[in-house]
Amino acid sequence: MPFQFHFENLHPLHEDGRIGHEFRLRLAFAHRRDARLHWIERCDLPYDEDMPAGRWVDMHAVAGTRLAAFLPWLETSAADGALELDFVHRVGLRRRPKARRRLEWWVLALDGPDPDDPDDEDRDWALWCGEQRLQCDDEGVAIAHDLEEIERRHGRGRPPYPAGFAVPD
Repeated sequence: MPFQFHFENLHPLHEDGRIGHEFRLRLAFAHRRDARLHWIERCDLPYDEDMPAGRWVDMHAVAGTRLAAFLPWLETSAADGALELDFVHRVGLRRRPKARRRLEWWVLALDGPDPDDPDDEDRDWALWCGEQRLQCDDEGVAIAHDLEEIERRHGRGRPPYPAGFAVPD
């Protein structure tokens, strides 16, 4: 059963001297048990200490227990059967003169194996790609404040990963 992400740009953030976005990705799994999540990001100005600048990194793998966006995933790790999860992510940049950032997402989910066909090694997968661009002028006023969905697709079998990312086994 194919499944896919549903993207909702909840609202722009303008608080505590920051600009950014809060958005929601909703994903319905047919088989939550043993499903996998790869929340891969690339950023020119990292927002997390474990995020190298300019390289794709699986934020779920390196910071999954520290980031609130992953709580629904962690709280349902023992769930069986079909399940719908909301991933709400808040990400922003401190407003200061000439501040700018480009943040890209490649969020890939693989459905759990079908318990009715345990010999089938192929899994359904869903992919959501997005990009955020933030920029301030010489006075620290936001002049670019964009979040857009770049791609959304789903399939079965071998899932796609971004070029330059070390594909997990």
